[in-house]
Amino acid sequence: MKKDSIIILIFLFFSLSVYAQAGKNPIPLKIDKTTADLSLKQGEETTFSFTLKKDFYYSITVEQKGIDVIIGLKDLHGKTIQEVDSPNGRFGSEKIIFSPDSTASFILVVKPLADTANAKEGNYSVVVQSPPKKLKQLSYKALEQDFNILKNAFIETHVGLWYNTYTQFDSLCNVQKSKIKDKMTALDFYKLVAPVVTYTKEGHSALQPSEETNNYIRQNGRYFPFLVKIFDKKVYILNDLNNYKTRGMQLSKINGNNIEGILEQFLTIEPADGYNTTSKYHWIETAFAKYYLRFFEQQPLSFNVELIDPKTGEKITHNQIPALSFKQYGKFVSKEIKSIPNYSYKEPASLKIDTLNNTAILTVNTFSTSSYKDGRKGFKEFLAKSFHDIANYRIQQLIIDIRRNEGGAQGMEDHLLSYLIDKEYPKYKYAEIPSFTFSFLDYTEYRNKKSRDDFEKELRSEFYRSNDGRYLDLPGKYKGDTPQVNRFKGDVYILISGLTFSGGSEFAALAKNYTKARFIGEETGGGYYGNTSGFFIQYTLPNSKLTGRIPLIKFVVEEKHNTIAFGHGLMPDNEVQPKIDEYLSGYDTEMEFVKKLIKNK
Repeated sequence: MKKDSIIILIFLFFSLSVYAQAGKNPIPLKIDKTTADLSLKQGEETTFSFTLKKDFYYSITVEQKGIDVIIGLKDLHGKTIQEVDSPNGRFGSEKIIFSPDSTASFILVVKPLADTANAKEGNYSVVVQSPPKKLKQLSYKALEQDFNILKNAFIETHVGLWYNTYTQFDSLCNVQKSKIKDKMTALDFYKLVAPVVTYTKEGHSALQPSEETNNYIRQNGRYFPFLVKIFDKKVYILNDLNNYKTRGMQLSKINGNNIEGILEQFLTIEPADGYNTTSKYHWIETAFAKYYLRFFEQQPLSFNVELIDPKTGEKITHNQIPALSFKQYGKFVSKEIKSIPNYSYKEPASLKIDTLNNTAILTVNTFSTSSYKDGRKGFKEFLAKSFHDIANYRIQQLIIDIRRNEGGAQGMEDHLLSYLIDKEYPKYKYAEIPSFTFSFLDYTEYRNKKSRDDFEKELRSEFYRSNDGRYLDLPGKYKGDTPQVNRFKGDVYILISGLTFSGGSEFAALAKNYTKARFIGEETGGGYYGNTSGFFIQYTLPNSKLTGRIPLIKFVVEEKHNTIAFGHGLMPDNEVQPKIDEYLSGYDTEMEFVKKLIKNK
């Protein structure tokens, strides 16, 4: 046998052995080619193999079509590089963004989420997309078609018509549509469509650039090398950079662009419930560099910044600060956030008991059951143990911290409330959907007959058409939880913020209505009178490939306090916000305020 043949056999043997470690008989994938629909059952998993080039940015997307899946990227030795399970249910995309440090082959593992609420069987497709060398130009006709599809989808689903009249919404659409030009790129088109999505005033609405655009930006874009925090509409820098002493400085200009104009632009493309802005500022903080790249400069080599010392008012200028590539920016963020106290949470929930001051601090950062071991059951077990301990120590003061709680699974807010109430309560005046079917489903995950039948069946299982023509929730469908035996009977203080959104904001509204809790912090990001969420239609426009979601269920809370301005979140009894030096030092201004309240009772 020839030497070359022996080497090939050895290579094949080695390849088969490492594939056996990473997954059985992986299916080869071609880059930039979407698979046909594949089926998957509970207890199964499917693996795929493909080769990626060094320092190229790839998006690995699994489109869920009736089954909720977990996806994992592994090397050929079986080591997990990333694992993803977004809280988007049985439909929509699971996505991994990855750039290898060397050219190599990788394995993708797709398996169903092991949850009783998940389907026993469903379909999905897979695509691995590479970055384009340049963005394609699109015709006026194609862009006009995409714009009309999205506008009509919003009108059919009534998104944008809770806070706006049809005339107002139509007028805004006409203004933005008039800006369409021939040979625009999908990124140009995104910039003019984003304000339409924001104008719906529904915080659960979303719009994202096309995957081609995202891949192009990751490969070619250059990022602002600072993390920021916004207090009282002022932008502060959270990190020093090399020899630049910038931590705690107020940002005034970037490459000659005034910060006021930058924020004004960002506010026009960040959806929120009603007229709320507290949520917008929090979301802008985490997306600041990304938004700046999209709307101001895509490939700056460096940045000139003008800063203001908040203590002295002195203006400071730093020039020629090198911009970061996407990979550099990712590493920069991972490093810097570790040095910033409370930048992000590590646990989904926690309990601390201070027996000396007879106080317990219950922090619930999320209602997403996927964040808890054993899901919904795990969340309930955590609360049961927590309130058992609170009762056992005879605690009289309870602080509930939901400042980071952006919601999660339906009903988890009720279960937390069940430990604070002594009788059942009406949660919603009503929940309503606009219809059981829509004309634009060809551009969604429900484009085939089976998925449309499942879609309509699921909606009909929760809603009915009433005699007045509305599509309302079936009686008892969204009922509150039963009061717990070991419910808390002492004084309750609840910390809220602009990140208190969706289910987190609903809990705050319910607690306002049915307890005597005192609220501290800032206006919640979620609407006090309700929101549109619960069920989402994921869409992809056919030409520009912009993606997004439309929330379908309008939840109207059974409120008891109608003095809160329409279109706003729950207002705190005590409005408290930290100063930049307090935030950077790790001093928890809101928490310390509550502790002083308790101490001075």
